[in-house]
Amino acid sequence: MMNSTTNKPLCPCCFKAFSASILQDGNGNSSTTNGSFNFGSICGTCEPTKVERALATKAAATNTSSASVVVPPILWLLTPQEIEEATQTILTATKRNLDEIASTPLSDVTFENTISKLMCPPNYKTNPQIAACKFLQHCSPDAQIREAASNAGKLFAKSRVEGRMRSDVYERVVAFSKTEECQHGLGEYERHFVKASLQDFERAGLALSREDSVELQRLLEEDSKVCSAYGKNLGGDATKLFFAPEELKGCTEDFIQERLGKDVEGKCTISLKYPDIIPIGQTCEVAETRRLVSEAREGVNAYKNNLDLVAEGVQLRKKIATLLGYPSWAEYICTKRMSGSFQAVDEFLTNLQTKLEAAGKDDYETLLQLKRDQCKDMDIVFDGKLNAWDTGYYGNELLKSKGVDSEKIREYFPLDHVVSTTMEIYQELLGLTFTELLQGTYWSWHKEVRCFHVKDTASDNSIGHFYLDLHPRDGKYGHAAIFHLVKHNSTHGAVDCMLCNLPASTEGKPSLLRHQNVVTFFHEFGHIMHGLCSEGIGNSTRLAKCPRDFVEAPSQMLENWCWQKSILERLSKHYETGEKLPCAMLNDMIQAKHVNVAFGSLRQIYLSRLDLEIHGPRPPKTAEELQSLVDKLRPAITLVENPPGNNMLRTFGHLMNQYSASYYGYMWAEVLSADMFATRFEKEGVMNPKVGMDYRKMVLAPGGTHNITDHLTKFLGRPPSNEAFLKSRGILK
Repeated sequence: MMNSTTNKPLCPCCFKAFSASILQDGNGNSSTTNGSFNFGSICGTCEPTKVERALATKAAATNTSSASVVVPPILWLLTPQEIEEATQTILTATKRNLDEIASTPLSDVTFENTISKLMCPPNYKTNPQIAACKFLQHCSPDAQIREAASNAGKLFAKSRVEGRMRSDVYERVVAFSKTEECQHGLGEYERHFVKASLQDFERAGLALSREDSVELQRLLEEDSKVCSAYGKNLGGDATKLFFAPEELKGCTEDFIQERLGKDVEGKCTISLKYPDIIPIGQTCEVAETRRLVSEAREGVNAYKNNLDLVAEGVQLRKKIATLLGYPSWAEYICTKRMSGSFQAVDEFLTNLQTKLEAAGKDDYETLLQLKRDQCKDMDIVFDGKLNAWDTGYYGNELLKSKGVDSEKIREYFPLDHVVSTTMEIYQELLGLTFTELLQGTYWSWHKEVRCFHVKDTASDNSIGHFYLDLHPRDGKYGHAAIFHLVKHNSTHGAVDCMLCNLPASTEGKPSLLRHQNVVTFFHEFGHIMHGLCSEGIGNSTRLAKCPRDFVEAPSQMLENWCWQKSILERLSKHYETGEKLPCAMLNDMIQAKHVNVAFGSLRQIYLSRLDLEIHGPRPPKTAEELQSLVDKLRPAITLVENPPGNNMLRTFGHLMNQYSASYYGYMWAEVLSADMFATRFEKEGVMNPKVGMDYRKMVLAPGGTHNITDHLTKFLGRPPSNEAFLKSRGILK
């Protein structure tokens, strides 16, 4: 990203590419001689100029229904100062919008002067400039831009809290809910929006005294700051470990050579990014190396003061819940989820754990025997247990014993082929058409970013856009996630962005994905489709999104495609020969799908329990108490001891954002996803376009309107059941 203080000329390659994009006519044809330029050739160091600014603000001129391919409706900001100024403009407009509602006499409230102003307020994601102000905190190469965007996010969060505390606005919504227009003159979405708005105001504590209301606002703002600081520690981490090649024995030669001598002669540089730590955790034969990497991520020196921030955050959330009349933050959260209550979640996890424990212990003993045998073969002392840094390695060894060689399988999944084929599958299944924008015809925060325009195939109507930003770099969000940049409203479609940390291509060799990376990409792309296919336009309530404990179900269901023979044949293509995954390898992989699955499920239950415990009636008050909880809970559920001083809460970002007290949703959603797949797609065809459209219209499109169980019942033809899930785990035959 560029420096904000001066405007130096662009280098020749940048000027050429940017100029080509700006000189294109309305039909996407370039007025230059060769049509388009490779955006990948841009150096990425040039500072803002009039040329780049024209590209960043291109949305204003081209985002119309008459354009054949339009750019996303975001007017991107190029300097910290611009972000700060735009943020203040939005905050001012937000207050003015609420003041206008509050000034309306109670007897004169209408949908137009009250509710419509709340459906798309300036400080929510129906306003594309929210993304321009705050999104780049997760991915900009410029630390100053990231800082400015992070500050913008905090201010918007504070603004939303203040908006939910406006009793004068709440009174107008209550008054409107009693009018004839509301009761008989609104459509389905609008009626739901009014109901959900009232619930959100009431959950925000408008029944509190003025003193308690002020305290609630302070607590919410403090929690937002704590979560932001935690995320900043994760995103800004630049830890480097150095290992000699022999300390990485078992890792591929390519893996070692790509990292050898980057910083220290004769040593391999290892970061804490996924492309580094996953291969080590799964394939490195040297236990001490695996231990050191594990400790770097979870040990006492990992991620600065994140454990203290977790302790502070859970205490703040408990105080918030108490003020609002709930016994715990977990109860407060669960009451607005699909589960309905903490008790329902507690029973769900307890029942699952009981059913999985016996199979989980068998899985543990199988892995332990593998370790015992390998230690004997390698003449290494066997310590009699599985350590935290052993589980991934011996899990991979177990797969290899079943004929599944993860490193060999990688050769059949080059990234470019997986990405393009995944998009082909989704287009066929959901009745959509994707068109990639030429690089250099849109602004982006990094030269590797790709952008796509999405249309409904049958009607040719524009639905929205998505960005793909797939490779790790300093300062970028360190996991895999979808960011919903812009929500639908009456003037534009949705815009989503996938941030991943998949391995990048190297000179002479393309990026090759492990099968689990393929599954991750397929899963995350499902979230993009959920965001784009949701048809609700409301923003500040659950109108345009589903409950948090259902949100993973659609993507988890779509993971099943990555285990179907016909789909794997399409997704695979050897990076040298072009051959599909051989039948023998494919069949071995499919047959091994549920190997070790009970042991893995117990880990998910542990993470869910940990989340609920720290957000329970008596949350830990200090980092020391958090450590004691992890030391106790981890072995009790997963059967694996927690290494002294290690604590995965230092890097468990889910619990310091909107997933707090909601991580159980992954397991909850797995039950629903198994049912959807087995009942419709497995029976009627995984690429059946009718089933795909039913899924799009009955499950994705409704968002959070009404009860999600009703939507699932309509899609399934009966109420949801856990039978398919239990069969998939080998619990039911």
